[in-house]
Amino acid sequence: MNFKRPESVLIVVHTADGEVLLLRRADREDFWQSVTGSLEPGETPIEAARRELAEETGLDASGIVDCHRRRHFPIAPEWRHRYAPDVTHNLEHEFRLGVGVRCQPRLDRAEHDDHVWLDIPDAAERANSWTNRVAIRSLDSDPARTTVVLVHGLWIGPHSMRLLARRLRVAGFGVAIFGWHTTKESPGAAAGRLARQVDALEGHVIHFVGHSLGGFVLTRLLGAHRPARAGRAVLLGSPLQGATAADHLGDRGLGRTLGAAEEPLTEGADKWPRDIPVARIAGVRACGPGRLLGRLPGPNDGTVALDEIRGPGGPVRLARTTHVGLLLSRRVARMTAIYLRDGILPSHRQSTP
Repeated sequence: MNFKRPESVLIVVHTADGEVLLLRRADREDFWQSVTGSLEPGETPIEAARRELAEETGLDASGIVDCHRRRHFPIAPEWRHRYAPDVTHNLEHEFRLGVGVRCQPRLDRAEHDDHVWLDIPDAAERANSWTNRVAIRSLDSDPARTTVVLVHGLWIGPHSMRLLARRLRVAGFGVAIFGWHTTKESPGAAAGRLARQVDALEGHVIHFVGHSLGGFVLTRLLGAHRPARAGRAVLLGSPLQGATAADHLGDRGLGRTLGAAEEPLTEGADKWPRDIPVARIAGVRACGPGRLLGRLPGPNDGTVALDEIRGPGGPVRLARTTHVGLLLSRRVARMTAIYLRDGILPSHRQSTP
């Protein structure tokens, strides 16, 4: 038996106005996707992308762009019989093709029986595959067409985000700062309020940045409320695994000072939604109030340990700064802007202007 090669391509076809082409599979009810297909023996990813475009749409592939993004994911049980018995995962290569304006694709009716052009949020909502949704959302990287929501951490308030907000505005983004009562309001309750505010924001795509406990709010927002225009997220020193410093406060009988934040900070956050791209930046300058309460494990920023920010997939970078310094650092602001714009998180050194 000839098994399929566990390597494929995904090609997002889009117009200059931000409309995305989706195709409906003929063999699965209401299953919508971009152009996709497996590599044939001896075929390179770019060769496969050009072939699939021709076979599924008849479009000219001369302008195809390799996004240099790869995703490794489990093969769905209903497709496993097509692969060798010991194969469980597929490697997908992401490409995109700009076509200027809408055009009529020439469909292979044995594979797809309909097509539609939708704007980026609606296309991401309709696409069935989580990797397809991520690829579609990454299309809109023009800062002028996006808004970044900033969510602050414990005790410090929305004013703490002003310098970062100013730097992101200089980079061309629209910015909105979300304020919440960190000791009186749970991350879940704050996420509900934030969801209503996000719906009223301007911007083709909404990106998110959470500092420390603010990352817990974003986890609940993006997992439970699923804003339709959600793009990428950056977490700055967010201890999604729980914070040792909070445990130390509890050991000293001071846990009540955390208020509503005590439970999430000691138990950790919900699982990050896998179809929302996220990057994490951790400080590694061990100077801060957390060290006064007791020893923090391994590298830390004086409040949060490096191991405590682990959790969701996506890139992690270290910054030579403290927990609060993550909000003050020019380099961290630049790293954040580059990731929100391009989907690539540079190192602390590479972010130097």
